[in-house]
Amino acid sequence: MTEQLEVIGDLSESGVLAGITWAVTSAYAETMRDFDPRRGYGPGWIGYTAHGLICDRMNRVFSCGDFHLPSGLPAEAGMDAVRDGLHADDFRTMPHLDPDLVSYSPLNNSPGWRHRSTRWLLQSYEFGQSQRIPWARKSATKRRVASHPNPDQPGLFTLGELTLDVEAGPALLSARDDEEADTFVLGHSIHKDLRERELYFGRPNLVSQQAWHWKHNLMTHRQDPGGGMPVGYDPQPYTPNPNAVVSDAPVRLRTTPKEHNSNETSG
Repeated sequence: MTEQLEVIGDLSESGVLAGITWAVTSAYAETMRDFDPRRGYGPGWIGYTAHGLICDRMNRVFSCGDFHLPSGLPAEAGMDAVRDGLHADDFRTMPHLDPDLVSYSPLNNSPGWRHRSTRWLLQSYEFGQSQRIPWARKSATKRRVASHPNPDQPGLFTLGELTLDVEAGPALLSARDDEEADTFVLGHSIHKDLRERELYFGRPNLVSQQAWHWKHNLMTHRQDPGGGMPVGYDPQPYTPNPNAVVSDAPVRLRTTPKEHNSNETSG
């Protein structure tokens, strides 16, 4: 079994991919509700705002950060705090997942989340250019993550036309900050005029013209969380359908959370 099949299979069966898809969908929906070039907002505003909202939505759906629940509580606990500040349509389509399913796991101050041994970081990019993300010009953390070799092709990696032995580059290949977590990237983008979104989960590739060893398209392979509330799959979720019928979510009590570039950002 390839790494892609193994990782995506685990994240899909557990409901993690459904949570990720909802988080990005909700974040971009909220961003585009507020975006108005007549008020001076430019593409950079979209990228900056969406990055912050994606982090917020990840924490909400996975009960992390300000929305953390004590271990052992059911998914129905604390929903009042999660609901606060969400658009009604986003709340109705949010999957209800086990609070212990995912933990917040930043890497060198880069926001990240972790399920079992799988961690993912965020990276925005120019719409339509997912295969041309210049990892070599990203942060040191993203360069390290992207320098990890493809486990399905052990023993070597390529740098342009030059083939290098894995053992020759220990510094470059230190993408794992520890042996317990394997780090991947969630790449996201939106076309501000067409309002189409792209969302990929995969292993980035630093040393090739192709930006990924592999990537999984979450916009064309959408998952419902088993036994949970379905994720809304409107291709343009920022123009919600008021006639859509969705089951009401169970109400749960929770303590109030703490106060706490172009289209491409460092996130």
